[in-house]
Amino acid sequence: MIRIFRHFISRWSIFLLLGESLVGIFAVYVGVWIRFAGELPEEYGHGSELLMRSLFFALVMIMSMAATGRYQRILEDGFGAEILRVGISFIIGMVALGMLFYVFPEIFIGRGANGLAMAFAFIMFLAIRWFFYYYIVDIDLLRRKILVFGDGENARLVSELTQGTYFGVRILGFWPVAGHNRCVPDTDVIDSNQYLSDWVRKNCIDELVLAMDGAFPTLYTKEILDCKSRGVKIVDLPGFFERERHIINMDVLNAEWWIHNADGVDQGARKEIFKKIFDITLSLWFLVIMGPVMLAAALAVFIESRGRGPIMYTQERVGYGEKIFTVMKFRSMNTDAEKDGVARWASHNDDRITRVGRFIRKTRIDELPQFINVLRGEMSLVGPRPERPEFVNILKSKIPYYSERLRVKPGITGWAQVRYGYGASEEDAAEKLKYDLYYVKNHSLFLDMLVLIHSVEVVLFGSGATAPADRRGERP
Repeated sequence: MIRIFRHFISRWSIFLLLGESLVGIFAVYVGVWIRFAGELPEEYGHGSELLMRSLFFALVMIMSMAATGRYQRILEDGFGAEILRVGISFIIGMVALGMLFYVFPEIFIGRGANGLAMAFAFIMFLAIRWFFYYYIVDIDLLRRKILVFGDGENARLVSELTQGTYFGVRILGFWPVAGHNRCVPDTDVIDSNQYLSDWVRKNCIDELVLAMDGAFPTLYTKEILDCKSRGVKIVDLPGFFERERHIINMDVLNAEWWIHNADGVDQGARKEIFKKIFDITLSLWFLVIMGPVMLAAALAVFIESRGRGPIMYTQERVGYGEKIFTVMKFRSMNTDAEKDGVARWASHNDDRITRVGRFIRKTRIDELPQFINVLRGEMSLVGPRPERPEFVNILKSKIPYYSERLRVKPGITGWAQVRYGYGASEEDAAEKLKYDLYYVKNHSLFLDMLVLIHSVEVVLFGSGATAPADRRGERP
Protein backbone atom coordinates (compact mmCIF):
# COMPACT_ATOMS: atom_id res chain seq x y z
CA MET A 1 0.00 0.00 0.00
CA ILE A 2 1.07 3.56 -0.75
CA ARG A 3 -0.31 6.42 1.33
CA ILE A 4 -1.43 9.53 -0.55
CA PHE A 5 -2.96 12.39 1.46
CA ARG A 6 -3.46 9.97 4.38
CA HIS A 7 -5.45 7.53 2.19
CA PHE A 8 -4.03 4.07 1.49
CA ILE A 9 -3.97 3.04 -2.17
CA SER A 10 -2.84 -0.30 -3.53
CA ARG A 11 0.47 -0.06 -5.35
CA TRP A 12 -1.00 -2.35 -8.02
CA SER A 13 -3.82 0.15 -8.60
CA ILE A 14 -1.22 2.86 -9.11
CA PHE A 15 0.82 0.68 -11.48
CA LEU A 16 -2.30 -0.06 -13.52
CA LEU A 17 -3.34 3.59 -13.58
CA LEU A 18 0.09 4.78 -14.69
CA GLY A 19 0.42 2.03 -17.32
CA GLU A 20 -3.02 2.66 -18.78
CA SER A 21 -2.47 6.41 -18.71
CA LEU A 22 0.59 5.96 -20.93
CA VAL A 23 -1.41 3.64 -23.19
CA GLY A 24 -4.18 6.27 -23.45
CA ILE A 25 -1.67 8.92 -24.52
CA PHE A 26 0.02 6.60 -27.02
CA ALA A 27 -3.37 5.47 -28.40
CA VAL A 28 -4.09 8.92 -29.84
CA TYR A 29 -0.77 8.94 -31.68
CA VAL A 30 -1.53 5.45 -33.02
CA GLY A 31 -5.02 6.52 -34.12
CA VAL A 32 -3.74 9.64 -35.88
CA TRP A 33 -0.84 7.73 -37.50
CA ILE A 34 -3.15 5.02 -38.89
CA ARG A 35 -5.88 7.46 -39.94
CA PHE A 36 -3.53 9.79 -41.81
CA ALA A 37 -0.98 7.24 -43.04
CA GLY A 38 1.84 8.40 -40.84
CA GLU A 39 1.52 12.14 -41.57
CA LEU A 40 0.46 14.79 -39.07
CA PRO A 41 -2.31 17.00 -40.57
CA GLU A 42 -1.87 20.76 -40.48
CA GLU A 43 -4.98 21.13 -38.31
CA TYR A 44 -3.05 19.62 -35.40
CA GLY A 45 -0.39 22.30 -35.67
CA HIS A 46 2.73 21.58 -33.70
CA GLY A 47 3.31 18.27 -31.94
CA SER A 48 2.61 19.92 -28.58
CA GLU A 49 -1.06 20.37 -29.52
CA LEU A 50 -1.43 16.68 -30.30
CA LEU A 51 0.22 15.88 -26.96
CA MET A 52 -2.35 18.04 -25.12
CA ARG A 53 -5.19 16.25 -26.92
CA SER A 54 -3.61 12.91 -26.08
CA LEU A 55 -3.38 13.87 -22.40
CA PHE A 56 -7.04 14.91 -22.45
CA PHE A 57 -8.08 11.65 -24.08
CA ALA A 58 -6.11 9.63 -21.52
CA LEU A 59 -7.59 11.61 -18.60
CA VAL A 60 -11.18 11.03 -19.75
CA MET A 61 -10.59 7.30 -20.24
CA ILE A 62 -8.88 6.90 -16.86
CA MET A 63 -11.73 8.77 -15.16
CA SER A 64 -14.24 6.49 -16.91
CA MET A 65 -12.35 3.42 -15.73
CA ALA A 66 -12.24 4.77 -12.18
CA ALA A 67 -15.95 5.58 -12.28
CA THR A 68 -16.71 1.89 -12.87
CA GLY A 69 -14.39 0.74 -10.10
CA ARG A 70 -11.60 -0.60 -12.31
CA TYR A 71 -8.88 0.77 -10.03
CA GLN A 72 -10.75 0.28 -6.78
CA ARG A 73 -11.47 -3.44 -7.17
CA ILE A 74 -8.89 -5.07 -9.41
CA LEU A 75 -10.06 -8.29 -11.07
CA GLU A 76 -12.16 -9.33 -8.05
CA ASP A 77 -14.83 -11.06 -10.16
CA GLY A 78 -12.53 -12.77 -12.66
CA PHE A 79 -11.26 -11.78 -16.07
CA GLY A 80 -14.58 -12.40 -17.85
CA ALA A 81 -16.37 -9.86 -15.67
CA GLU A 82 -13.41 -7.51 -16.11
CA ILE A 83 -13.90 -7.50 -19.89
CA LEU A 84 -17.54 -6.46 -19.42
CA ARG A 85 -16.69 -3.71 -16.93
CA VAL A 86 -13.89 -2.32 -19.11
CA GLY A 87 -16.30 -2.35 -22.07
CA ILE A 88 -18.84 -0.34 -20.07
CA SER A 89 -16.06 2.04 -19.04
CA PHE A 90 -15.17 2.66 -22.68
CA ILE A 91 -18.80 3.29 -23.60
CA ILE A 92 -18.99 5.89 -20.84
CA GLY A 93 -15.69 7.36 -22.00
CA MET A 94 -16.89 7.52 -25.60
CA VAL A 95 -20.07 9.38 -24.58
CA ALA A 96 -18.08 11.73 -22.33
CA LEU A 97 -15.58 12.48 -25.09
CA GLY A 98 -18.38 13.18 -27.55
CA MET A 99 -19.96 15.70 -25.17
CA LEU A 100 -16.63 17.33 -24.34
CA PHE A 101 -15.64 17.57 -28.01
CA TYR A 102 -18.90 19.41 -28.62
CA VAL A 103 -18.24 21.87 -25.77
CA PHE A 104 -14.51 22.23 -26.50
CA PRO A 105 -14.09 21.67 -30.27
CA GLU A 106 -10.43 22.71 -30.14
CA ILE A 107 -9.53 19.40 -28.49
CA PHE A 108 -11.30 17.30 -31.15
CA ILE A 109 -8.99 14.74 -32.78
CA GLY A 110 -11.37 13.63 -35.54
CA ARG A 111 -13.95 10.84 -35.61
CA GLY A 112 -11.75 8.35 -37.44
CA ALA A 113 -8.65 8.98 -35.32
CA ASN A 114 -10.72 8.96 -32.14
CA GLY A 115 -12.36 5.62 -33.06
CA LEU A 116 -9.01 4.03 -33.83
CA ALA A 117 -7.55 5.40 -30.58
CA MET A 118 -10.48 3.95 -28.63
CA ALA A 119 -10.07 0.54 -30.26
CA PHE A 120 -6.31 0.46 -29.65
CA ALA A 121 -6.70 1.60 -26.02
CA PHE A 122 -9.43 -0.99 -25.37
CA ILE A 123 -7.29 -3.85 -26.65
CA MET A 124 -4.23 -2.68 -24.74
CA PHE A 125 -6.14 -2.08 -21.49
CA LEU A 126 -7.47 -5.63 -21.64
CA ALA A 127 -4.02 -6.98 -22.52
CA ILE A 128 -2.50 -5.27 -19.47
CA ARG A 129 -5.22 -6.62 -17.19
CA TRP A 130 -4.96 -10.11 -18.71
CA PHE A 131 -1.25 -10.04 -17.88
CA PHE A 132 -2.03 -8.96 -14.31
CA TYR A 133 -4.68 -11.63 -13.90
CA TYR A 134 -2.72 -14.58 -15.23
CA TYR A 135 0.88 -13.68 -14.38
CA ILE A 136 0.88 -11.37 -11.35
CA VAL A 137 -2.21 -12.09 -9.22
CA ASP A 138 -1.03 -15.49 -7.97
CA ILE A 139 2.69 -14.78 -7.57
CA ASP A 140 3.34 -15.12 -3.83
CA LEU A 141 6.76 -13.53 -4.21
CA LEU A 142 5.07 -10.20 -4.96
CA ARG A 143 3.10 -10.25 -1.70
CA ARG A 144 4.49 -8.79 1.50
CA LYS A 145 5.47 -11.54 3.91
CA ILE A 146 4.23 -10.95 7.44
CA LEU A 147 4.59 -12.59 10.83
CA VAL A 148 1.67 -12.19 13.20
CA PHE A 149 2.81 -11.65 16.79
CA GLY A 150 0.07 -13.48 18.69
CA ASP A 151 -2.04 -16.60 18.31
CA GLY A 152 -5.31 -15.60 19.98
CA GLU A 153 -8.55 -13.96 18.84
CA ASN A 154 -6.87 -10.89 17.37
CA ALA A 155 -4.51 -13.11 15.40
CA ARG A 156 -7.52 -14.97 14.02
CA LEU A 157 -9.00 -11.63 12.87
CA VAL A 158 -5.79 -10.88 10.98
CA SER A 159 -5.92 -14.30 9.35
CA GLU A 160 -9.53 -13.79 8.21
CA LEU A 161 -8.72 -10.32 6.92
CA THR A 162 -5.97 -11.55 4.61
CA GLN A 163 -7.86 -14.51 3.13
CA GLY A 164 -8.92 -14.12 -0.49
CA THR A 165 -6.74 -11.05 -1.06
CA TYR A 166 -5.18 -10.90 -4.53
CA PHE A 167 -2.67 -8.13 -3.97
CA GLY A 168 -1.64 -7.83 -0.37
CA VAL A 169 0.10 -9.90 2.25
CA ARG A 170 1.00 -13.50 2.92
CA ILE A 171 1.09 -14.77 6.51
CA LEU A 172 4.11 -16.98 7.12
CA GLY A 173 3.11 -17.85 10.67
CA PHE A 174 1.85 -16.83 14.10
CA TRP A 175 4.20 -16.24 17.02
CA PRO A 176 2.65 -17.64 20.22
CA VAL A 177 2.20 -15.41 23.26
CA ALA A 178 1.94 -17.06 26.68
CA GLY A 179 -1.33 -16.79 28.57
CA HIS A 180 -3.60 -16.41 25.52
CA ASN A 181 -6.18 -18.85 24.23
CA ARG A 182 -5.03 -20.16 20.86
CA CYS A 183 -7.51 -19.37 18.05
CA VAL A 184 -5.41 -20.21 14.98
CA PRO A 185 -4.43 -23.65 13.62
CA ASP A 186 -1.54 -25.27 15.48
CA THR A 187 0.18 -26.00 12.17
CA ASP A 188 0.54 -22.24 11.54
CA VAL A 189 2.10 -21.47 14.92
CA ILE A 190 5.88 -20.95 15.03
CA ASP A 191 8.12 -22.80 17.50
CA SER A 192 8.87 -20.06 20.02
CA ASN A 193 11.94 -21.85 21.45
CA GLN A 194 14.02 -19.97 18.86
CA TYR A 195 14.78 -16.26 18.87
CA LEU A 196 12.08 -14.14 17.23
CA SER A 197 14.57 -11.84 15.49
CA ASP A 198 16.51 -14.80 14.08
CA TRP A 199 13.37 -16.42 12.67
CA VAL A 200 12.28 -13.11 11.10
CA ARG A 201 15.70 -12.68 9.47
CA LYS A 202 15.88 -16.26 8.13
CA ASN A 203 12.40 -16.06 6.58
CA CYS A 204 12.86 -12.57 5.09
CA ILE A 205 9.82 -11.15 6.87
CA ASP A 206 8.70 -7.73 5.61
CA GLU A 207 6.30 -6.86 8.42
CA LEU A 208 5.51 -7.92 11.95
CA VAL A 209 1.89 -7.33 13.01
CA LEU A 210 1.34 -6.91 16.75
CA ALA A 211 -1.89 -8.85 17.37
CA MET A 212 -1.76 -9.81 21.04
CA ASP A 213 -5.05 -10.20 22.90
CA GLY A 214 -3.64 -8.53 25.99
CA ALA A 215 -0.81 -6.22 26.97
CA PHE A 216 2.45 -6.36 25.08
CA PRO A 217 4.93 -8.78 26.76
CA THR A 218 7.93 -6.57 27.57
CA LEU A 219 10.38 -9.51 27.40
CA TYR A 220 10.07 -9.29 23.59
CA THR A 221 10.91 -5.56 23.44
CA LYS A 222 14.57 -6.02 22.49
CA GLU A 223 13.89 -8.66 19.84
CA ILE A 224 11.18 -6.63 18.13
CA LEU A 225 13.41 -3.55 18.17
CA ASP A 226 16.16 -5.71 16.64
CA CYS A 227 13.72 -6.61 13.85
CA LYS A 228 12.88 -2.94 13.36
CA SER A 229 16.57 -2.02 13.15
CA ARG A 230 16.93 -4.50 10.26
CA GLY A 231 14.20 -2.80 8.26
CA VAL A 232 11.22 -4.93 9.30
CA LYS A 233 8.09 -2.79 9.57
CA ILE A 234 6.25 -3.05 12.91
CA VAL A 235 2.49 -2.57 12.47
CA ASP A 236 -0.11 -2.28 15.23
CA LEU A 237 -3.47 -3.99 14.81
CA PRO A 238 -5.70 -0.92 14.23
CA GLY A 239 -3.20 0.38 11.68
CA PHE A 240 -3.14 -2.97 9.88
CA PHE A 241 -6.92 -3.00 9.49
CA GLU A 242 -6.86 0.62 8.36
CA ARG A 243 -4.27 -0.03 5.67
CA GLU A 244 -5.55 -3.34 4.32
CA ARG A 245 -9.33 -2.76 4.44
CA HIS A 246 -9.68 1.03 4.73
CA ILE A 247 -11.60 0.74 7.98
CA ILE A 248 -11.09 1.55 11.65
CA ASN A 249 -12.07 -1.61 13.50
CA MET A 250 -13.56 -0.68 16.88
CA ASP A 251 -13.08 -4.26 18.08
CA VAL A 252 -9.31 -3.71 18.24
CA LEU A 253 -9.32 0.05 18.85
CA ASN A 254 -8.33 1.78 22.05
CA ALA A 255 -8.87 5.41 23.02
CA GLU A 256 -5.16 6.20 23.20
CA TRP A 257 -4.55 5.04 19.61
CA TRP A 258 -7.50 7.09 18.36
CA ILE A 259 -6.34 10.23 20.19
CA HIS A 260 -2.83 9.98 18.75
CA ASN A 261 -3.83 9.09 15.18
CA ALA A 262 -7.15 10.83 14.44
CA ASP A 263 -5.55 13.72 12.52
CA GLY A 264 -8.71 14.34 10.51
CA VAL A 265 -10.63 15.72 13.50
CA ASP A 266 -8.31 18.77 13.38
CA GLN A 267 -9.98 20.53 10.47
CA GLY A 268 -8.43 24.00 10.75
CA ALA A 269 -9.74 27.20 9.16
CA ARG A 270 -7.89 26.76 5.85
CA LYS A 271 -9.09 23.19 5.39
CA GLU A 272 -12.66 24.18 6.24
CA ILE A 273 -12.61 27.03 3.72
CA PHE A 274 -11.29 24.84 0.91
CA LYS A 275 -13.86 22.15 1.65
CA LYS A 276 -16.69 24.71 1.69
CA ILE A 277 -15.58 26.14 -1.68
CA PHE A 278 -15.36 22.59 -3.04
CA ASP A 279 -18.85 21.73 -1.75
CA ILE A 280 -20.56 24.89 -2.99
CA THR A 281 -18.91 24.86 -6.43
CA LEU A 282 -19.73 21.22 -7.17
CA SER A 283 -23.23 21.47 -5.66
CA LEU A 284 -24.15 24.37 -7.95
CA TRP A 285 -22.69 22.47 -10.91
CA PHE A 286 -24.60 19.28 -10.01
CA LEU A 287 -27.86 21.20 -9.54
CA VAL A 288 -27.51 22.62 -13.07
CA ILE A 289 -26.50 19.30 -14.65
CA MET A 290 -29.04 17.21 -12.75
CA GLY A 291 -31.87 19.76 -13.00
CA PRO A 292 -33.75 17.82 -15.73
CA VAL A 293 -33.39 14.57 -13.74
CA MET A 294 -34.77 16.26 -10.62
CA LEU A 295 -37.73 17.65 -12.56
CA ALA A 296 -38.44 14.20 -14.00
CA ALA A 297 -38.24 12.62 -10.54
CA ALA A 298 -40.57 15.23 -9.07
CA LEU A 299 -43.06 14.65 -11.90
CA ALA A 300 -42.88 10.86 -11.46
CA VAL A 301 -43.58 11.12 -7.71
CA PHE A 302 -46.45 13.54 -8.38
CA ILE A 303 -48.04 11.29 -11.03
CA GLU A 304 -47.70 8.10 -8.97
CA SER A 305 -49.35 9.72 -5.95
CA ARG A 306 -51.95 11.39 -8.21
CA GLY A 307 -51.11 14.70 -6.61
CA ARG A 308 -52.31 13.54 -3.18
CA GLY A 309 -48.99 13.53 -1.40
CA PRO A 310 -45.96 15.79 -1.08
CA ILE A 311 -43.19 15.48 -3.66
CA MET A 312 -40.47 16.35 -1.19
CA TYR A 313 -39.82 14.53 2.06
CA THR A 314 -38.27 16.28 5.05
CA GLN A 315 -36.96 14.70 8.20
CA GLU A 316 -34.88 15.69 11.20
CA ARG A 317 -31.30 14.42 11.14
CA VAL A 318 -28.29 14.83 13.40
CA GLY A 319 -25.45 16.82 11.86
CA TYR A 320 -22.05 18.21 12.74
CA GLY A 321 -21.56 18.66 16.48
CA GLU A 322 -24.90 16.86 17.12
CA LYS A 323 -26.90 19.81 15.76
CA ILE A 324 -30.34 18.92 14.43
CA PHE A 325 -31.24 19.99 10.88
CA THR A 326 -33.93 19.13 8.34
CA VAL A 327 -32.81 16.96 5.44
CA MET A 328 -34.56 17.13 2.07
CA LYS A 329 -35.26 14.16 -0.21
CA PHE A 330 -37.69 13.14 -2.91
CA ARG A 331 -40.43 11.10 -1.26
CA SER A 332 -39.86 7.38 -1.88
CA MET A 333 -42.34 5.93 0.64
CA ASN A 334 -46.06 6.10 1.20
CA THR A 335 -47.23 9.17 3.09
CA ASP A 336 -48.33 7.00 6.02
CA ALA A 337 -45.01 5.10 6.27
CA GLU A 338 -44.75 5.92 9.98
CA LYS A 339 -48.32 6.85 10.83
CA ASP A 340 -47.87 5.65 14.41
CA GLY A 341 -44.98 8.09 14.88
CA VAL A 342 -42.45 5.34 15.69
CA ALA A 343 -39.11 5.48 13.86
CA ARG A 344 -38.16 2.10 12.43
CA TRP A 345 -35.60 0.53 10.15
CA ALA A 346 -36.84 -0.30 6.68
CA SER A 347 -36.94 -3.96 5.71
CA HIS A 348 -35.95 -5.73 2.51
CA ASN A 349 -38.70 -5.26 -0.12
CA ASP A 350 -40.45 -2.89 2.30
CA ASP A 351 -44.05 -2.43 1.16
CA ARG A 352 -43.90 1.20 2.32
CA ILE A 353 -41.61 2.01 -0.62
CA THR A 354 -43.45 3.06 -3.78
CA ARG A 355 -42.59 1.80 -7.27
CA VAL A 356 -41.03 5.15 -8.22
CA GLY A 357 -39.43 5.28 -4.80
CA ARG A 358 -37.70 1.95 -5.30
CA PHE A 359 -36.07 3.21 -8.50
CA ILE A 360 -34.99 6.61 -7.20
CA ARG A 361 -33.57 5.02 -4.05
CA LYS A 362 -31.58 2.49 -6.04
CA THR A 363 -30.15 5.18 -8.32
CA ARG A 364 -29.77 7.68 -5.43
CA ILE A 365 -31.93 10.22 -7.28
CA ASP A 366 -33.95 10.67 -4.09
CA GLU A 367 -30.85 12.24 -2.49
CA LEU A 368 -30.43 15.02 -5.08
CA PRO A 369 -32.41 17.71 -3.16
CA GLN A 370 -29.75 17.47 -0.46
CA PHE A 371 -27.52 19.68 -2.60
CA ILE A 372 -29.68 22.45 -1.13
CA ASN A 373 -28.68 21.26 2.35
CA VAL A 374 -25.06 21.54 1.22
CA LEU A 375 -25.58 25.11 0.01
CA ARG A 376 -27.14 25.90 3.39
CA GLY A 377 -24.01 24.67 5.13
CA GLU A 378 -25.85 21.85 6.93
CA MET A 379 -24.20 19.07 4.95
CA SER A 380 -21.16 18.37 2.81
CA LEU A 381 -20.95 16.51 -0.47
CA VAL A 382 -18.96 13.75 1.22
CA GLY A 383 -19.22 12.58 4.81
CA PRO A 384 -21.02 10.11 7.06
CA ARG A 385 -24.70 9.84 6.23
CA PRO A 386 -26.82 11.86 8.67
CA GLU A 387 -28.91 9.69 10.98
CA ARG A 388 -32.22 10.30 12.71
CA PRO A 389 -32.05 11.55 16.33
CA GLU A 390 -34.02 8.54 17.57
CA PHE A 391 -31.46 6.15 16.10
CA VAL A 392 -28.45 8.24 17.12
CA ASN A 393 -29.43 8.16 20.79
CA ILE A 394 -29.74 4.38 20.68
CA LEU A 395 -26.57 3.78 18.66
CA LYS A 396 -24.45 6.07 20.86
CA SER A 397 -25.38 4.01 23.89
CA LYS A 398 -24.63 0.67 22.22
CA ILE A 399 -21.72 1.24 19.81
CA PRO A 400 -18.35 2.55 21.05
CA TYR A 401 -16.99 5.62 19.26
CA TYR A 402 -20.29 6.25 17.45
CA SER A 403 -20.19 9.93 18.46
CA GLU A 404 -16.89 10.35 16.60
CA ARG A 405 -18.67 10.34 13.25
CA LEU A 406 -20.33 13.61 14.30
CA ARG A 407 -16.98 15.45 14.27
CA VAL A 408 -17.38 16.14 10.54
CA LYS A 409 -20.33 17.36 8.51
CA PRO A 410 -22.65 14.63 7.20
CA GLY A 411 -22.59 14.02 3.48
CA ILE A 412 -24.83 13.17 0.53
CA THR A 413 -22.48 10.28 -0.14
CA GLY A 414 -19.69 8.86 1.95
CA TRP A 415 -16.98 6.26 2.37
CA ALA A 416 -19.40 3.90 4.15
CA GLN A 417 -22.02 4.31 1.40
CA VAL A 418 -19.68 3.37 -1.45
CA ARG A 419 -17.94 0.58 0.46
CA TYR A 420 -20.82 -0.93 2.44
CA GLY A 421 -24.13 0.52 1.29
CA TYR A 422 -27.33 1.24 3.17
CA GLY A 423 -27.77 -0.05 6.70
CA ALA A 424 -30.77 -1.91 8.01
CA SER A 425 -30.03 -2.61 11.65
CA GLU A 426 -27.85 -1.74 14.61
CA GLU A 427 -25.39 -4.39 13.40
CA ASP A 428 -25.15 -2.65 10.04
CA ALA A 429 -24.64 0.68 11.79
CA ALA A 430 -21.68 -0.81 13.66
CA GLU A 431 -20.15 -2.10 10.41
CA LYS A 432 -20.68 1.21 8.64
CA LEU A 433 -19.07 3.05 11.55
CA LYS A 434 -15.78 1.30 10.73
CA TYR A 435 -15.79 3.07 7.36
CA ASP A 436 -17.06 6.36 8.80
CA LEU A 437 -14.24 6.41 11.34
CA TYR A 438 -11.73 5.83 8.54
CA TYR A 439 -13.16 8.89 6.78
CA VAL A 440 -13.16 10.98 9.96
CA LYS A 441 -9.52 10.05 10.61
CA ASN A 442 -8.23 10.57 7.06
CA HIS A 443 -10.64 12.90 5.29
CA SER A 444 -9.25 15.31 2.72
CA LEU A 445 -10.30 16.80 -0.61
CA PHE A 446 -8.41 13.95 -2.28
CA LEU A 447 -10.48 11.35 -0.42
CA ASP A 448 -13.65 13.34 -1.18
CA MET A 449 -12.84 13.13 -4.88
CA LEU A 450 -12.28 9.37 -4.64
CA VAL A 451 -15.64 8.93 -2.89
CA LEU A 452 -17.42 10.94 -5.58
CA ILE A 453 -15.82 8.78 -8.27
CA HIS A 454 -16.85 5.64 -6.35
CA SER A 455 -20.39 7.04 -6.17
CA VAL A 456 -20.65 7.01 -9.96
CA GLU A 457 -20.13 3.25 -9.82
CA VAL A 458 -22.87 2.97 -7.19
CA VAL A 459 -25.32 4.78 -9.46
CA LEU A 460 -24.30 2.83 -12.58
CA PHE A 461 -24.28 -0.66 -11.07
CA GLY A 462 -26.38 -0.28 -7.93
CA SER A 463 -23.49 -1.43 -5.73
CA GLY A 464 -24.03 -0.15 -2.23
CA ALA A 465 -27.52 1.05 -3.06
CA THR A 466 -29.24 -1.96 -1.55
CA ALA A 467 -28.34 -4.28 1.25
CA PRO A 468 -26.68 -7.62 0.60
CA ALA A 469 -28.83 -10.73 0.87
CA ASP A 470 -27.78 -11.41 4.45
CA ARG A 471 -28.91 -7.98 5.57
CA ARG A 472 -32.46 -6.82 5.97
CA GLY A 473 -32.86 -3.82 3.73
CA GLU A 474 -32.68 -0.04 3.78
CA ARG A 475 -33.45 2.86 6.02
CA PRO A 476 -36.18 5.42 5.54
